[in-house]
Amino acid sequence: MAEPHHYRKAGYGMIVVSASLATIGLLFLAIGENVLFGDDIQRAKTLEFEQCKETNFLGEECRKFDTRLKVDQLDSGQQVIVGLEDGVSSKIP
Repeated sequence: MAEPHHYRKAGYGMIVVSASLATIGLLFLAIGENVLFGDDIQRAKTLEFEQCKETNFLGEECRKFDTRLKVDQLDSGQQVIVGLEDGVSSKIP
C-alpha cells in the first residue's frame, strides 16, 4: 500500500486550488460586467500623467513621477542636477 503521508500533501494541494478558484470567483462577482476594468484603471493613470506633463510636473499630485523622470533623464544623457543633504548639489553629466 502507498505511503499515507502522500494523501495529506495531495489534500493540501486541493485546498489551495479550491481557495484560488474561490478567489477568482469573488473577483468575478466584484468586477461583474465591467470587462474593461483594468483598461479603465490604465486610462485614468495615463490621463493623470499627461495632465502632469502639460503642467511640467508642477504640483503635489505630480511628485510621484519625480523619481522615474530623473531615471529617464539619466538614461537619455540629459544633464540632471541632484540635490544632496546639507544643501550640497551635484551635477551629473
